[in-house]
Amino acid sequence: MAQSSFIFDVSPEGWNESSQYRINSGISGSVNRNIEPVGRFFLAHARRKLNNHSFDEDDRIQAEAAIKQEDEVIDLKDDEEETPELLSRDPKDWKEQDHYAVLGLSKYRWKATDDQIKQAHRRKVLKHHPDKKASSGNTNDDAFFKCIQKAYEILFDPVKRRQFDSVDEAIDDSPPSLKAKGDFFEIYGPVFEREARFSNKTPVPMLGDINAPKSEVEAFYDFWYNFDSWRSFEYLDKEDADGTDNRDDKRYLERKNKTERAKHKKEDTQRLRKIIDQSLSLDPRILKFKQEERAAREAKKKQKEDAVKASQEAAKKAAEEEKLKKEQAEAEAKQKQQGEKKKKEALKKSMRNERKTIKTFVKNCNYFYPTNESPPADVIGKQLTELDLLFEKLTLEDLQNVRNQMDSAKDSNGVKQALIIEVSRLINSSDLSPDTITHFKQSDTTLNTIVPIKGSSTEKDNVPKDENKKEPKERPWDVDEISLLIKAANKFPGGSVNRWEKISEFVADHSRKPPRSNEELIKKSKEVQKGANALDEGDVRKLQHQKKHTDTRIYEDPSMREATINYDEKLRTQTNAQTNAQTNVQTNVQTNAQTNAQPNAQTNAQNNSKTSSKQGKNKTKSKSLPQPTESRITEVSAVKADASIKSTEANSVNGSTSKASSSPSSSSSSTSVTTNVWIATQQAQLERALQMYPPSWKGDVDRWDKIASAVEGKTKKECKLRVKYLSEQVKAKKAAQSIEK
Repeated sequence: MAQSSFIFDVSPEGWNESSQYRINSGISGSVNRNIEPVGRFFLAHARRKLNNHSFDEDDRIQAEAAIKQEDEVIDLKDDEEETPELLSRDPKDWKEQDHYAVLGLSKYRWKATDDQIKQAHRRKVLKHHPDKKASSGNTNDDAFFKCIQKAYEILFDPVKRRQFDSVDEAIDDSPPSLKAKGDFFEIYGPVFEREARFSNKTPVPMLGDINAPKSEVEAFYDFWYNFDSWRSFEYLDKEDADGTDNRDDKRYLERKNKTERAKHKKEDTQRLRKIIDQSLSLDPRILKFKQEERAAREAKKKQKEDAVKASQEAAKKAAEEEKLKKEQAEAEAKQKQQGEKKKKEALKKSMRNERKTIKTFVKNCNYFYPTNESPPADVIGKQLTELDLLFEKLTLEDLQNVRNQMDSAKDSNGVKQALIIEVSRLINSSDLSPDTITHFKQSDTTLNTIVPIKGSSTEKDNVPKDENKKEPKERPWDVDEISLLIKAANKFPGGSVNRWEKISEFVADHSRKPPRSNEELIKKSKEVQKGANALDEGDVRKLQHQKKHTDTRIYEDPSMREATINYDEKLRTQTNAQTNAQTNVQTNVQTNAQTNAQPNAQTNAQNNSKTSSKQGKNKTKSKSLPQPTESRITEVSAVKADASIKSTEANSVNGSTSKASSSPSSSSSSTSVTTNVWIATQQAQLERALQMYPPSWKGDVDRWDKIASAVEGKTKKECKLRVKYLSEQVKAKKAAQSIEK
């Protein structure tokens, strides 16, 4: 099989690269044509050989046969009758005549073939030839015969026939009416068939029917919107009637005819475009295609939405599963952490109890001094320090062993021997430096001093007989111990279990001094509660300086009503204070209190006025200073707080209801003073929790429960009160700024 290759030209500009094919035109219709199996010259040669004719004889015979055949074909019965108007046409007005009507082809017109035109011309010639009319006795009038000849001359010439067909007035080429009723294809089908005769491109696609596919319809309208027409209007050109040979006149006439032809061509193009636009707007197939496309788009959109929805649901389900797994893991981790924390806390508590028990043994042994002597404060401090160093090196099991040995000891030597043995073991194992221990070594001379343990039988037997001997003098309080007492009272509020024991341990651990008794702590607390008058002026200044430079806590309400120490009993109301004062205070004290009530009230009012004026000045100065946060970090002095409590109780006892009741101190005395201390860490946790759980947050649990769980040591109610307080502070600040402006 032979193969040949060739290269296609470049794709046209409007070519769609995505499609693999494109319909430019349809298949042309079938045409009947005569097919000769051999050439006419070979046929003539065979005919001459068969009939034994020469060239001249064969030509003569063929010519006679052709004339005879033409005479047989022409049938005058098929000829159209001429109207009197047609017969009276003037040959000079040949442009006004209907050439198809002159030849008797009115019913064929532009569809007439060349053979039909020849036969019609021969019929008309045989009928209207002047010689034939003369022989029949008719008038020798050749006017109509000249019309016949002119019609044949124009219609048989392809160029002239196109010019006449372009302006054939017998054919109605106006667009159909938009309001025309009937079938669309029956109305517009003949219109496009009629216009197809002017196309330079063949075959011309026809309108088709309702079942035509979209590609065929699109190809149809694409062809007609780019229609290439050969229609011209030279037939309407005006000719010079005078027949002048003036060149300028001819050029003028030519330009005028050219302008007229362009005008007619433009009008014809607009007419055809109008027909196509009407057809496109009324074509039911276009409406059907649009509906199908709309349905396809909606189906595709729905499919896409369904896919997105399915994807979102899958993602949501996966997120929920992941969240569930994460919550389960967090719950397990939290449970595990809580278990470990409980174990650690239990271990710490056990070790703390063991340490406390050992320290109690040492204390009960009078720090290994005779019972009739009071050990120096520096010796007690050093022993407690060495005990703390020893405790850091011991495990719970070691502490329990030491405590068991102390339990089994009968006197102070046994208690101290238990400590000495443990210290020697640690020194031998290089876990403890010998230089750090001075009181619990084997060489200590105090080991030979026997001191009975408090509560033991030995102690009962060795009770001093001198009952009138004075008790040892109370150890003085320094500023650090007072400050630690205030902090411990704040840390362990009233109602706590073993509150004063915890406070004693807290003060002793942080001050590195011997623990205080409960009586000493309660006594000093009451002195601090009475205010600055009960303390030394130097201690007051030191406390104020210490609180100013070390206290970084955030208070719920930074006012004089906020007390930083919680005592065992809540502050009493005015009525209870008056009742208790009348019951416990002697008559002369009541008289003095009533006498000094008015001056004290005046003094308090003056102090309040001074304080408010100073606050006003500070407020004026603070306008130019930047505010760090919406919550104010205040440093509340314990002494000032205690002074406020004292003034509150004094006002309650004295019964002052005028100025004192209007002050912040007296107004807060009607309710119990509670401490709501917020440290910087808790404030930061609250702010982060508010950002994490905004008011628009929606979850399975309450929003405030989530916020409270994110803030360590605070309840849901306390968080709400804190936010409410901060909101009120911001509003008050804005109101103050607007007033100052």
